[in-house]
Amino acid sequence: MPCLLVDSHAHIDTPRFNADREDVISAAFEAGITRIVDPGCDLDSSRFALSLAKAHPGVVFAGVGTHPHDATTYSDEVGTCYREMAQEAEVVAIGEFGLDYFRMLSPRYVQRAVFCEHLQIARDCDLPCIIHVRDSHDDVIELLRAHGQGLRGVFHCFSGNVAQAEECLAFSGFMLSFAGPLTRQGNALPEVARMAPLDRILVETDSPYLVPQPLRAKRNEPLFVKHVAEKLAEIRDMTFEEIAQVTTANAIRLFSLDTDPSRQRRSESEQRQIGNDAGASTATQSANLQDGGESTQ
Repeated sequence: MPCLLVDSHAHIDTPRFNADREDVISAAFEAGITRIVDPGCDLDSSRFALSLAKAHPGVVFAGVGTHPHDATTYSDEVGTCYREMAQEAEVVAIGEFGLDYFRMLSPRYVQRAVFCEHLQIARDCDLPCIIHVRDSHDDVIELLRAHGQGLRGVFHCFSGNVAQAEECLAFSGFMLSFAGPLTRQGNALPEVARMAPLDRILVETDSPYLVPQPLRAKRNEPLFVKHVAEKLAEIRDMTFEEIAQVTTANAIRLFSLDTDPSRQRRSESEQRQIGNDAGASTATQSANLQDGGESTQ
């Protein structure tokens, strides 16, 4: 029986999977990668990710958001669409969004403004954030301190050093996710992986990018997340089974990944509200929600 893993970030909606997408999902699932989070990068890819999640209930989950490369495509209308899509049970996060000053495909001021818009959407929808950071750590921390207090999420494909990781982990609701770069030499990620609390780490592929070593594949895919988990276990002096269990539990907790695909996810805020209601109306409302009622965020 293979160990269960979650690929917490994989772009299986991209055209590079058009020829064999179903086979890729099936191969991952059969190998024990039981859940895949597919974050959108713009409105179209967010819609596609949601459609994939609906076609694979309980296996594929969607994020909705605009990548910093595409920040100039964001508008109030796009934000409204994301809020509407976030009502769907299969949408478990806002993102991928963030700041990317390496390629600078969108002006810095636009990236910053769109970043803050996504933080507000995450707050309004009570969903975790999937944050992209590249050559922009200081600005991301600045904006999170100003506008992200109380939010939760993940710094996906973390690539910084220990000091930067400590600043990220100072936001108590956030985790660090490790991808293919953890398997490569010449970076500070092993030190980061050793110091990060076990309950604050995830694994991902960022498919189709960042193939882990020693693989020589031309395209990354969710199946390969096991290589990241194996390296993380080696660095932490733990067994693969232990790391698989820890990172899976963390992903389920952060993204509220329901273990029963037939049930719709309810937000924590809704659950708190139901808990505050009194008497028989509470029991009736809760039963209705769980037995096929509309999911509200």
